[in-house]
Amino acid sequence: MKLPWERERDRFARAVEDPSSEDDEFRHELDLVNQLRLLGDTAAPGPEVKERIAAAIEARPEPPPPPRRRLRLGPAVVGGLTAVLAMGGLGLVLAGDALPGDSLYGVKLAGETATVGLTFDDEARAGKRLDHAVSRLAELRAIGDRGVTEFRTALDGFGDATRRGTAELTAVATGTSGDQLSDLRGWAAEQSRLLAELRPSIPAGAGTAYDNAVVLVDRVNQRAAALAGRMDCYQITSGRHDDLGALPASGGCGDGGPPQPGAVEEEPARGPVDRPESQTVVGPPADDRPETATPVLVEPPVHAPPVTGAPPPVTRPRPPITPPPPGELLRLPPLLPGLPEVRVGW
Repeated sequence: MKLPWERERDRFARAVEDPSSEDDEFRHELDLVNQLRLLGDTAAPGPEVKERIAAAIEARPEPPPPPRRRLRLGPAVVGGLTAVLAMGGLGLVLAGDALPGDSLYGVKLAGETATVGLTFDDEARAGKRLDHAVSRLAELRAIGDRGVTEFRTALDGFGDATRRGTAELTAVATGTSGDQLSDLRGWAAEQSRLLAELRPSIPAGAGTAYDNAVVLVDRVNQRAAALAGRMDCYQITSGRHDDLGALPASGGCGDGGPPQPGAVEEEPARGPVDRPESQTVVGPPADDRPETATPVLVEPPVHAPPVTGAPPPVTRPRPPITPPPPGELLRLPPLLPGLPEVRVGW
């Protein structure tokens, strides 16, 4: 079924093709169509005009190509990244039991590095490094009969994690109460025991790396003990560092420190003090004349007024204390024009 305007269009098209007297409704439009047809026949361009128009068209510069439409790859990119992250997470899970020499061992080490980098607490970061050192010893137990290279890789990883973790943990300990040093000594004792158990399984080619690990653990124990012994001193570290961190200070525990608060300084011994002899004051000569019977007038004693009790202190009545309105503790005027006043306690 055609709409009304479609039927109207069809009627006008039939009137143009076959005008008749019945189409008085479109007479004005049909006259306009006839005039356009006559004008079109008379105004046709000649050959010269056509050549000029063609030359002008050829002289025009070529328009730049239309900009390419960028493909909307948002969903595709997001999906790809999701797949990569999922595969990365799956790779970390699969690499959890990887050993030196396995294809996923590098993924395992990269995951451990990422966890250390995402740890912002210094003590927790040092603890993670020491945990990774323990993982290297666990890998030594699981390597079995693999080559010497795998044993060296695990032992080198143990040494690197131990040095980094010890340096960071001793820095935290010397800047706080030092309780971490006892934990570090306990950790070193446990790793020394594990290394002793692993000695029969270490191949000859990795003996040097194993000996270095044993010496390193002993150094960690000694460093922690030396720093713990100076935690009550004024100067704990010497200001110098090595691969295990800060070196302990040397000398007496009180060297270089300021006087302790409350300490009484001893006064130097005083020798005998020479004082000048006191001068003898010479009085007037004594009167040796005989006494006479001349009476001497004696003034009566002046008696002081009797002492009464001290007058009572003058007191003033204390004004009554008016409690603040309930809930109001503090009111401050506006800090800037236009801001409300600050009220505390509502």
